[in-house]
Amino acid sequence: MNPYQCMPFLLRTRLNSKRDVFGTPTLKACHTVLSVGLWLGLAWGMAGTDPSHAHESPSMLKHSSAGEHRENTQPVVGSKNWAQVSGEPKKKSDLSDAEAARAPSRAFSNSELNAQWMFELLLGEMNITQGQALTGLTLLLDVAKKSGDEKLFERSVEIALQSHSADAALEVTQSWRSAHPKSLAAHEFSLQIFIALNRLSDAQQSLEKLLSLTPKGELADTIKSLPRSFARSSNKHQAVLVLQAALEPYKSSKTVGALVWSTLGQMHLIAQEPQEALKSGIKAHQLNPMALEPLWLALGLMEQRQSDAESFLTPLMAQKPNPYPEAVVFAYARVLLEAERMSEGIQALTQLTQEHPNFASAWLFLGSAYADKGFDSQAKSHWLRYLSLDSEQKPLSSREKAQAYLGLAQSASKRGELNESLQWLAKIDDPNLLVNAQIQKALVLNKKGLPKEALDLVNTLPNNTPEASRRRVLAMVQIARDQSRFDLALELLEKAAAERPLDDDLMYELGMAYEKINRLEAMEKTLQALTTRTPTYYAAFNAWGYALADRSLKLPQAKTLIVKALEMAPEDPFIMDSLGWVEFRLGHLKDALAILKKAYSLRADSDIAAHLAEVMFSLGLKTEASSLVAEAQKSPTSSDVLNETIKRLGIKTTPP
Repeated sequence: MNPYQCMPFLLRTRLNSKRDVFGTPTLKACHTVLSVGLWLGLAWGMAGTDPSHAHESPSMLKHSSAGEHRENTQPVVGSKNWAQVSGEPKKKSDLSDAEAARAPSRAFSNSELNAQWMFELLLGEMNITQGQALTGLTLLLDVAKKSGDEKLFERSVEIALQSHSADAALEVTQSWRSAHPKSLAAHEFSLQIFIALNRLSDAQQSLEKLLSLTPKGELADTIKSLPRSFARSSNKHQAVLVLQAALEPYKSSKTVGALVWSTLGQMHLIAQEPQEALKSGIKAHQLNPMALEPLWLALGLMEQRQSDAESFLTPLMAQKPNPYPEAVVFAYARVLLEAERMSEGIQALTQLTQEHPNFASAWLFLGSAYADKGFDSQAKSHWLRYLSLDSEQKPLSSREKAQAYLGLAQSASKRGELNESLQWLAKIDDPNLLVNAQIQKALVLNKKGLPKEALDLVNTLPNNTPEASRRRVLAMVQIARDQSRFDLALELLEKAAAERPLDDDLMYELGMAYEKINRLEAMEKTLQALTTRTPTYYAAFNAWGYALADRSLKLPQAKTLIVKALEMAPEDPFIMDSLGWVEFRLGHLKDALAILKKAYSLRADSDIAAHLAEVMFSLGLKTEASSLVAEAQKSPTSSDVLNETIKRLGIKTTPP
């Protein structure tokens, strides 16, 4: 019997060659206090001896290979297979006649840890639980050296790390490597410790030894884990050089060569060397065009707006049929959507749904992308298609279903189908979206002419965190705005902003509240303070510039503000609309026309349509303007701005 099965505070999990030794320890020490007499009895019983023989030194424990150690998991207490796994003898009724004849030889086997060692383990663990970690470590390490037990070495390393003693941890790993020169676990611990201490030359030697010992079947997993490990190094560039040197013999390997180059690319990315990262990714792809790691690397670079990475990836993703897994193509589409490149994202998702019609998440995101572009009917059809894929065999994610229900509810509310909206909201049971559903329900109730019920519902929302408080306030503000009670909205926002003066979102909304009641000086003061404090808050630059442009005030300054916003969000259609509008106010009609056309192609919004129609009308393109407003009026989100523009200019609405 293994002593770890009998001593709760020594219960061990398997030696995991890929685990993070600086993360949560796998061993949870049991703090139950047992009598010394009981433990001595257990120790003597397991050792198969008595105290008078405690001084005798047994032979070393027999060990399997490091790989076998990692696969030797401990049984779960209560498992129906506990008896077979733990060595507990079967019941007589469970044995065949032949087995019954051999039953005595299948009884508990003796541990090769003698009573003296067991007692040292007990004292060591007692010292650790009483806060004397290094004293306990000395006792455990002594037994580990004498017995050669790898699990004791691992436990000793963990104690040293938990005690923040790097020197002790290195001493343990050195003893461990001396006792077991081919132990993967020992070299893995050494590598992690050297990285944490930023001793990268030592880390390189440890890594080279580890790679040489790793079985071929495990080499890929070991290589994949390296960027995460070396990311802890304070000198990322030096870490890249260490990896390059250690992985040099494997760069041209047919089996892991592509993975090696992708790993180096990932490390270059961590070291903020994007060009080198891409070069490594391209070499990986050349070695194995079907390898996925270079594609994931390129996607990471695309997220950082690296155009060369996009140039590499785009033709691969455009192949028909696409040879890569759905998850890769889906991730590519999501990167495009997150960059506000809706049309390209929709194109990628459309191809994905055509080639893999049962890939549910693509339908969900396709619906959301169409909704973001203002195409509510297409959004609804794609969300419904997503929900139709739900089945007992392949149930949809509760979170994703809730997102579809919420989208359908918002779409119905825009169309004025308020009862339908409430029906969709009633289906949401995911706890992560319940607050969103309650807020949407309150807005619908307010539209139905039930403001008291709406406010009562908002008042039931959580208010115990800054985020929850902000959402609650903003819900009340929106209800006030929907009732055209802009004074109440301003009052709520002034109070909230005074209570949380560093909340950028509340300050932005406060600025918009001032703009709504034409208090421009207060608006400018508020938005100037916000943009000074948070110069990346591009929505504030845009709102400030648009407010001035819409009133034909300070037009050069307005354009400067809007251009600054567009530099931070170049694909945002609403910021494009602002720029087109200020160009119109400046008299640059052709520039305004081109900008507003692009904005409207990205988002079929009625306000953008109103601006574009006015520019067209001013350029004498009255037929095009009439067709545009007729199309825009069909939208359930047709705005007051559009209707006012049609009336003011006398635009005739003819079928598009």
